[in-house]
This record gives sequence, C-alpha cells and structure tokens, in this order.
Amino acid sequence: MFGAHAFEMLALVVAVGGLVAVIAEIIIKDPSALADIVTDSRAMAQPAQRARAASTVSNGNFRKAA
Repeated sequence: MFGAHAFEMLALVVAVGGLVAVIAEIIIKDPSALADIVTDSRAMAQPAQRARAASTVSNGNFRKAA
C-alpha cells in the first residue's frame, strides 16, 4: 500500500515537527535562552551550582544519626 519512501517522509515530518515544537516552546518561555543555547551550549548544559549545606553530625552513634 505505502512505499518505503512514504514511511521515510513520515518519519522526517515527525522529526522536524518535534524540533519546531521544542524551539517554539523555548521562544515562548524565554526568548533570550535561545541565544544562550546557540552561542554557549556547554554552559547551558551544566547544572546550576548550589551552595552545599554542611552536614555536621555530632552524634557518635551513626545508626542513631542516620
């Protein structure tokens, strides 16, 4: 019924549609983020560094401290 080319074209249309949807969502939510992603993708991929809370356990009994 359908040739192999029809399935290839369908897959291409779905992939391009997904890419357009992702780009549109980025533009709608934060337009400046698109420029950041394009220019410095490595920095965008890094998670934000949070200040780590120092965990001080002064109890000698580790079972009770956990």
